[in-house]
Amino acid sequence: MRRLSIVLWLAALFASANAQQVTLTVTNSGDQQRIEVVEADLQAVNKQLGTTNATLLIVRNAFGQEQPYQKSYDGKLLMYVSVQPHSKAVFTITQGKPTGFKCYVSGKLYPERADDITWENDLGIYRVYGPALQRSGEQSFGTDVWVKNIPDLVVEERYKMHMWGVGQRDSLKRAGKPKESSEIYLATSFHHDHGFGLDCYSVGPSLGCGAPALMKNGELIYPYCFKDYKVLDNGPLRFTVELTYHPNADGVTEHRLISLDRGSHYNKMTVWYEGIKQPTDWASGIVLNGEGQSLLGHDYVLYADPTDNPKVHQSQIYVGALFPNGIDETKILKGNKNHGLGILRQYSGKPYTYYFGSAWSSYDVRTMTEWQLLANNYLYNIKNPLITEIK
Repeated sequence: MRRLSIVLWLAALFASANAQQVTLTVTNSGDQQRIEVVEADLQAVNKQLGTTNATLLIVRNAFGQEQPYQKSYDGKLLMYVSVQPHSKAVFTITQGKPTGFKCYVSGKLYPERADDITWENDLGIYRVYGPALQRSGEQSFGTDVWVKNIPDLVVEERYKMHMWGVGQRDSLKRAGKPKESSEIYLATSFHHDHGFGLDCYSVGPSLGCGAPALMKNGELIYPYCFKDYKVLDNGPLRFTVELTYHPNADGVTEHRLISLDRGSHYNKMTVWYEGIKQPTDWASGIVLNGEGQSLLGHDYVLYADPTDNPKVHQSQIYVGALFPNGIDETKILKGNKNHGLGILRQYSGKPYTYYFGSAWSSYDVRTMTEWQLLANNYLYNIKNPLITEIK
């Protein structure tokens, strides 16, 4: 009887353990290998496990190894997965304290550098400008790109080194030491490559890489710097920030929701406006600096930017804007700053989602041909997402 009781107790314990486990299946029905961040329904996980959003979870692969995950601000369980063509990857989810995860995506406000918001993942770095820059009068409207050639997070160190170097440079200048001043700046500035990339992309009074803009009489109405911001997700797999801009001369307020995932060359942007009284034209795209090659398709704009000093850098920054939800026209708009644009006609201000991103020829995308193939692949993946199922 005692032996039977132990067996029944163990069976009950095993059944209880099984009841506390959820299976997550990720299905790739396409013909291509997929490796990307996927979204699962966190509410469905909580319902199955009897947990809440605050409950710590452990996710394991088929070998039983722990997998990094993230709970997003909008109720998604995020995972970075690799799935073969016409295949399924299966994971188990239980309650428990996970081990620490490496962070692949991060961003924040840098008030010490004119209120920049700068964020990065393992493939690239992006920056938008804030109130302090607007108060200075400097005209930098669009999205900036910093290139990198290592997967580690480097932005924090770049700012720290750059700001220290600027202070040292100015101090040496005041001391009458111009040579030493130039040397310290060369050794510390994020405008020079110290072995892990640099800022060599020109923005100024332009859209830069993928900023949105309303249009009037065929011309861009440039946004200035953001007024308010809120970081909604901050790694390890996704960064999300919401930005609100000052009303323009017509009293129209712009809002942006930007997110960047691990392993992605492209940011997701959703933009919407308050105060539009009648439909207007809207655009986003890429500033065309110099003589770089540009490619315009029916749902993308791509460009090989020659950097701000082509003779010295001898590299290219590949930038692009993707419009998987459709666009009315792509065109080159000439002006003080030429742009390759995707244009929506009769836009009323409702949320519109598109993608913008970059790569560097000194990292993982070496040619414009590769960049175009990558853009086509991203468009396919966006339109054909991996399927997640919770059981």
